[in-house]
Amino acid sequence: MSETLAALVTLFGITALVLAYIFQPLRKAWVDRNASSARPALQIQYERVLGILRDLETDWRTGKLPDEDYYELRRRYLEEGATLLRAIQEGGEAVDWKARVEAAVQARRAQLRRKSA
Repeated sequence: MSETLAALVTLFGITALVLAYIFQPLRKAWVDRNASSARPALQIQYERVLGILRDLETDWRTGKLPDEDYYELRRRYLEEGATLLRAIQEGGEAVDWKARVEAAVQARRAQLRRKSA
């Protein structure tokens, strides 16, 4: 029985080593791809900010958003977009605008709830 267990452990070890060797190029490609994914992530954030700006413009033009709110939100998102665009062009990293935008949206929603209540 111990010989069978030793043979199984040895077979399992050899199988693990062979699989690690076979999948090494795939792992390296995955690590390289994730390391260079900052630029596409910044591009996605930038495009999202542009969409938010378009939505703000539409809401303001249709009267859903007051002037003072529109101008403040527009200023914030323009700053964020400019920062992201600079980071994309320079190949660097930007501030975590996603968290800042989410916080601003949540604060605005809370403010609107207070006004309507």
